[in-house]
Amino acid sequence: MEQNNNNGMRNILIVIIIVLVIGTVLSVGFYIFTTQNKMAKLENDKKKKPNIVQDPNMISIKSVKPQVNNSQEKKVYSNNTQSRPKTLYEKSMVNRMASVENELNYYTLDNTSSCDEYVGYRVSLHNKWDNELNQIYKLLMSSYPDSQKKSLKSEELAWIKERERTTDRIRSEASDDCSANIEIENSEIDTIKSRAIELAERYDRLN
Repeated sequence: MEQNNNNGMRNILIVIIIVLVIGTVLSVGFYIFTTQNKMAKLENDKKKKPNIVQDPNMISIKSVKPQVNNSQEKKVYSNNTQSRPKTLYEKSMVNRMASVENELNYYTLDNTSSCDEYVGYRVSLHNKWDNELNQIYKLLMSSYPDSQKKSLKSEELAWIKERERTTDRIRSEASDDCSANIEIENSEIDTIKSRAIELAERYDRLN
């Protein structure tokens, strides 16, 4: 009976030892498997990245801005200025006013709430062209000799009087105030714009 008990205990110990050995083998195998996977992944990452040798004597290109002394900067700027095509004042003025005209000409009697509102947009465009005319007039006066300054001033006064006569005629012939104001502003815009372009052409001929 005692011998049978000893044999049973021995069998149990053998089973326990076998289980422990199998568990250890499986654990070691799993560890080796995961380690190999990690190493393979690292190798792939290294292959994807370019081989860059870090030299402490080298400086990152992004962090360094080439330094140019003032004389070099002035020389480059001067060459660029000379190589650019000359912009005529008339062309720059017309281009400058194109966006203003597109914006304000959008408004009509049909898409505004009243005649006064529509006329207000026409007055705004009138004033914008009047500012351009004043600028080019001053440029011409500062560029002309005294004899031409006097002639231009007399010419300008005569031009203003003719505008006033046109305004009076339109108002006397109009059937109502709304029609009169619209026609007057449209006439003013055309007249002032034409005068500004004419003076700009003269200024361009001086330069």
